[in-house]
Amino acid sequence: MEDIKIRALRADEIECKVAQVGEKGVQLLLYKDARCDKRILDETFGIMGWANCYSEIKGNLYCSIMIYDEKTGMWIQKQDCGIESAFGDKEKGEASDAFKRACFNVGIGRELYTKIFIWIKTETVPAGKKGDKTLYKLKDNFQSWFVSYIETDNEKEKIKYIEISDSGTKKVVFKWGTKGQIKAENSQTNITNTQANKKQLETNMKTTEQPKVVNKEQLDELMKEANQRGDVVVKIAQDFGYDNPRKIKVEDFEKVKTAIQAEILM
Repeated sequence: MEDIKIRALRADEIECKVAQVGEKGVQLLLYKDARCDKRILDETFGIMGWANCYSEIKGNLYCSIMIYDEKTGMWIQKQDCGIESAFGDKEKGEASDAFKRACFNVGIGRELYTKIFIWIKTETVPAGKKGDKTLYKLKDNFQSWFVSYIETDNEKEKIKYIEISDSGTKKVVFKWGTKGQIKAENSQTNITNTQANKKQLETNMKTTEQPKVVNKEQLDELMKEANQRGDVVVKIAQDFGYDNPRKIKVEDFEKVKTAIQAEILM
């Protein structure tokens, strides 16, 4: 098998997840979902060129990603274990986590391990106490963020520069690294990233007046399905062409709800 280098993730393939909420803002983590991994495996090795399977070892669920080597006729295997999900179905979450970790071993999204502390100033409100410690939550449950631009050194598998924007205002709220310092061989990847970023922003900024939209009770139901993760509700709403969950058409409510359930289980 020839040495195949997995390409870096595009900005629109990276998700932002709230890891911690404080009195003056939130800490975000970068991650990829299983569907992104599958698309890149198909793109790199072809739909007939890879497979995955699961096994249990000492009570832990492992996923193996196998890549077919046409020269030797052998399957090359990369394996890792997962942990149960804190959201939705624990078993399915564990299987998804094992798959994504195995894909890291194949080489997908390794740049996400770049040590970046992402802190966003935003409005939060008290959400109770844990002992003497005050807990906080977002004032707007639907507030979320997205990667609007990224430059990656694909050789070193490191993020060199990144911008994160608010999904509502589309304004850049976080910058890290030095822009324009990547190597020449990565220039085409960055051009693709820029084009994808522009397309994503144009899609997010499209708005359509709706004659009848979901009410507060239905929004609360969507939040419940997403286990109170406003970022998931916003992401699914955007997949359906809505820049704000409050604009979801009543006739699309059940489809959005079903998509949220599928997202949590991925």
